[in-house]
Amino acid sequence: THVRGGGEDAPDCNVYVGGLAPHVDDGVLRQMFGQFGDISNCNVIRDKMSGQSKCFGFVVFMAPHFAQAAIQHMNNQFIDGKTLQVRLKNQERGGGGGPPPGGAPPWARGGPPGPPGGGGGGK
Repeated sequence: THVRGGGEDAPDCNVYVGGLAPHVDDGVLRQMFGQFGDISNCNVIRDKMSGQSKCFGFVVFMAPHFAQAAIQHMNNQFIDGKTLQVRLKNQERGGGGGPPPGGAPPWARGGPPGPPGGGGGGK
């Protein structure tokens, strides 16, 4: 046991792969990512009812540096007409940052205060 912490319980070894072509199965996924290092497990996620690929899967490497190499080389690659999204399984989606849609920050959404006294009265 020369590898410590490998396997599915090591989040820095577990890589999410999205944007797979429908024909990609576990074997093809292993071929695609095996060049980056030893793989302890890989699987394409399938619909339980139909058995059809959901076009994403997971590759679990034996060491974190294998996972990092795979992410660096495979993320945003265009394969079989689809762009792969490759990242650690536990990473949040998207780049984040920036204000929420809708413009003003939450503390400024009330608008400016009205004039004191509410405006005057006519006859």
